[in-house]
Amino acid sequence: MLKHVSFVTRDLAAVLAFYTRLGGVVEKDLTTAEGFRRSVVRLGEGRLQFFQLPGESPAPHPHWAEHIALHVPGLRALLPELRAAGVTVSRDLQSSPGGRDMAFVLDPDGRQVELLEGGL
Repeated sequence: MLKHVSFVTRDLAAVLAFYTRLGGVVEKDLTTAEGFRRSVVRLGEGRLQFFQLPGESPAPHPHWAEHIALHVPGLRALLPELRAAGVTVSRDLQSSPGGRDMAFVLDPDGRQVELLEGGL
């Protein structure tokens, strides 16, 4: 199940204004431990996450900043199966900020996909 899609932005205030005009609701707006401003906008059942990085340009940025996040059941069992199938694990199993198991893998086109234990 889709959790969120994440993007890097130069102007978080403008992005938040745009998506709230479209009916979005800002659920989070904080500064991460790494010094990035992070906001989450809920649009219906879906969420968009935006990172504004220090400095003028969004590139280069951490490899995980732009990604698709999915809730999956049984992540600890699924991750070895994905590895065996040749899927690249770009960030190994660890705890998410919310305390759930998470890992990052690459899809066949090289996009980052965050896998987060559980459902909604």
